Amino acid sequence: MKNFIKYTLILSLFAGLFQSCEDKYTTSLILDQPVTISDFTVNGVKGVINEKNKTIVVKVPDGTDVTKVSPVIKLAEGAVLTPAITSNMDFTTPIEFTLVNGDVFSKYTITVSEEFFIGFLGTAASASTITDDDEKAAADWFFTNYANGKYVSFADIKSGKVDVSKFRVLWWYYDSGRALPSIAEDATVLTALTNYYKNGGDLLLNTHACAYFWTMGRLTETFNMAIGDGPGGDNPDTWAIGVNVGGKHDNSTHPIFKGIPLTTDAGGFKSFPAIGSGWKEDHNYAILDVAAHYSLGNGDEAAYKAFTEKNNLKWLGTWDWMHDYWMAGILELNSTATFKGKGIFIGIGGIEFKQNAQGEKNPSGLNMYQSNINKLYKNSLDYLSLKN
Repeated sequence: MKNFIKYTLILSLFAGLFQSCEDKYTTSLILDQPVTISDFTVNGVKGVINEKNKTIVVKVPDGTDVTKVSPVIKLAEGAVLTPAITSNMDFTTPIEFTLVNGDVFSKYTITVSEEFFIGFLGTAASASTITDDDEKAAADWFFTNYANGKYVSFADIKSGKVDVSKFRVLWWYYDSGRALPSIAEDATVLTALTNYYKNGGDLLLNTHACAYFWTMGRLTETFNMAIGDGPGGDNPDTWAIGVNVGGKHDNSTHPIFKGIPLTTDAGGFKSFPAIGSGWKEDHNYAILDVAAHYSLGNGDEAAYKAFTEKNNLKWLGTWDWMHDYWMAGILELNSTATFKGKGIFIGIGGIEFKQNAQGEKNPSGLNMYQSNINKLYKNSLDYLSLKN
């Protein structure tokens, strides 16, 4: 009798459990409807759909107004999208869409951005045939960090193989000698690059390439210059870049210095180290006697005003030990009515992309401050890549 009662109770419990499960999973919800976007197109450009991450990325041609985008979209039958797709949508920032079909939903983040290119200018036929060690190291770093980077040879500009107007920024790192190469001064090449700059293209020029700002006519005043192109020598010091000119003009918040660790000395002058002990080429292309050029004293604030206003530029950097208005080594050339593009001038010789592995001070050639140089150029390229 006891066993009969026990088994009856067990059977009753199982029956109740099965009934409970059946009640729990019986539903009128519509859960089998598809919630996918099968196609998202802007001006004929198909977006790349990543179903795993629920993202759609569309790269439209440079110059497309992403504040007025009229997408064409294909949804699963019965699906409703929020917000609704309309004409002239603003995709300045990515938009999250919610797709609902029946009682199922999914969220997609859609990004529409302009695809633009940055060019690395050079005299070599290709990036792989660059011979100068600093230029080669700069190119290797550039192509590792910029998927939208393209090599542009001067010869290809001359032949018409490359249309420089397709680039948002051009970077020329020339470290091979104080005299500019003849191909850069070729009439066809010079006209193409000058027109590029005048029409709003941006330029990053460093070391001896800084001379090109005069060649193109953006800078016209004749200054005394510090120009070095020799083999260099073994040096035990750390060379640094000062970022508050004259102690009064603090450029530490300028975008090209973003994220670079700065030190402040007892006098309040800010700087960052660029190259440590070891062999230094000292390939300067820097402007000297700035104040004297305007018949002013090195400590005269009027020298800063004259230099920046007459040349329409920002005076961003100097040798770190220089606390007056004698020398200019890093500049931003502002847009003008004639030259609508911006320019960054980096002419300080301590900013090498590859310290030489020679001498006794640092035979490995490993620059402990290389990350500061990389950051300076990354910031400069990213800053110039912003639309004017």
